[in-house]
Amino acid sequence: MGAKRDTSTVAYKSPPSAQRWFLKRSRDNWKKKYMGLKTDAKRLENRVNDITKSREKWCQATQQLTERIRALEAANTALQEQLAAFKKDRQLEDTGPDQ
Repeated sequence: MGAKRDTSTVAYKSPPSAQRWFLKRSRDNWKKKYMGLKTDAKRLENRVNDITKSREKWCQATQQLTERIRALEAANTALQEQLAAFKKDRQLEDTGPDQ
């Protein structure tokens, strides 16, 4: 069909020292980029963990405060009822059969 090519040997026109330099520079740049990305990923992962812990802490604190508010409102309501009953009893005493 067509001409057969020998792909086992490739003849480069640039000298081997230039090829080594280029490939080394390319590898070093790739490694530097990878290490930078790895550092950023780790930093972001730590940030997410910190925010998650903080959010859980705030949610727990909010739940505790909500329960405390409910308890205080119930106590306030009971005290208001006692006060109303006390006022009512006092009025009955003031307007009792003695007058």
